[in-house]
Amino acid sequence: MSVDPGTLRRIVTTTFFAAFCFLIGFLMATGWETPYKATARPQVVPAANLPLLDSDGNSPFIDVAEVVKPVVVNISAKKVIEGHPTIPGDPFDLRRFFGQPDGRDNRRQQMPKVTSGGSGIIIDGDGYILTNNHVVSDADEIMVKFADETELPAEVIGTDPETDVALIKVDTELDDNMVARIGDSDNIRIGEWAIAIGNPYGLDWTLTVGVISARGRSNLRIGGQGPSYQDFIQTDASINFGNSGGPLVNIKGEVIGVNTAINAQGQGLGFAIPINLAQKVVKQLRDNGTVERGYLGIFPTELDEMKREALGIDPEVVGVFVDGVQSDTPADDGGLRGGDVITKINGKPVKDVSGFRFQIADFPPDSKINMTVWRSGKEKKMKFKLGARSEYLSIAGDPGIKRDQVWLGFEVAPTDGREGTRLGVSKMKGVLVVRIEPDSPAEGFLEAGDVITEIGNMEIESMDDYLKAVEKFKKRKKAIAFWVNRSGRQTFIPIRP
Repeated sequence: MSVDPGTLRRIVTTTFFAAFCFLIGFLMATGWETPYKATARPQVVPAANLPLLDSDGNSPFIDVAEVVKPVVVNISAKKVIEGHPTIPGDPFDLRRFFGQPDGRDNRRQQMPKVTSGGSGIIIDGDGYILTNNHVVSDADEIMVKFADETELPAEVIGTDPETDVALIKVDTELDDNMVARIGDSDNIRIGEWAIAIGNPYGLDWTLTVGVISARGRSNLRIGGQGPSYQDFIQTDASINFGNSGGPLVNIKGEVIGVNTAINAQGQGLGFAIPINLAQKVVKQLRDNGTVERGYLGIFPTELDEMKREALGIDPEVVGVFVDGVQSDTPADDGGLRGGDVITKINGKPVKDVSGFRFQIADFPPDSKINMTVWRSGKEKKMKFKLGARSEYLSIAGDPGIKRDQVWLGFEVAPTDGREGTRLGVSKMKGVLVVRIEPDSPAEGFLEAGDVITEIGNMEIESMDDYLKAVEKFKKRKKAIAFWVNRSGRQTFIPIRP
């Protein structure tokens, strides 16, 4: 019988295709592969070897929590707030209509104690605990709670508002596993793990995780003003009220920072004091109870392009711009002028204002330093002997002034200081009133911005004159005569102590 040619072709084609498929299947079954397939085959990674898991398949943060929890304490600080329950002379104070004393007779009624909370880091087996100044400042009573729920009273060894660091101590010996491992904040990198542990909103020993998102943050306003010396670590590990003073640690459980602040303008960002900076402060607080820093006496600002253009400063000049020099300070005595650019201190380059402040502060008072200064197109070598920052700030009425130096409830500053320059009184003789305490003898008489030019027939031209007048009249019980320049007009004001 005959076969149709078309049918024959289909039979041959089908037979050939079947033989080809059989051959390929046989080769693959015997282990033959092409080189391409060998390199392209995906590799399966065991779950235990994933970056976020340890050899047992557990999160590494478990070990961090177990190591760090015993070194963290919760701090309760109680403060007595004094004041009066109503505004003196309040027309709506109905007590006087019922024969009871009104607010005028209760100006210093003691109010209940106010308790604030925070965290702390055990840094020594002798009971020393690192925390924030704003957690324990002005506290009348401090209680520390440990991870095992033990509670002990603590005393303040020393505080440093200018970095927001404080050192407190409990009277007990602590086990080695309760002492923090200290890391090196100079070697941290953006993107590495950051873990915060503390007492946010009273939720004991809360752990949050994030990364280091930036370094060297400064010019932050914390509590309305902010520490003078800022070099914050920025993290997105959740930090909230109550975390203050607690540790920021790395993946090894080493403390790299002291949690201090949150970003009030946006969620998800917190800031910590580098542990290396905190350690420097702690050493002085432990040894002396205070921190002493060198003082130069200038108003440094960044050297921006506008200043360069206006003053013809060469692009290669790097440093800080001297916006002004305070009188009777080491800078003034050494010949520094407004308009100078400080480029080096003891041969070390000066890059920005924040770094410059730390460079000066690292020198103890009375240190002799060399500076390279750019002035009028030329480099100039200059020498200075630094003063003690605490002494100059106390005289100038700085927020760090000691309370026993406040006279009649007001604080003053030199007229040629930063505030005086801002108010346009820098050329005036006298002292500038910068703050008046509520319920003080000066309240309602003096005003912030007044320039005191005479006290009790003593002319006041400088801070030295003012301090001499304070010494003379500080024990006086009768009214004291003040002459004040207020908005360009001389005004007589008597104040009774």
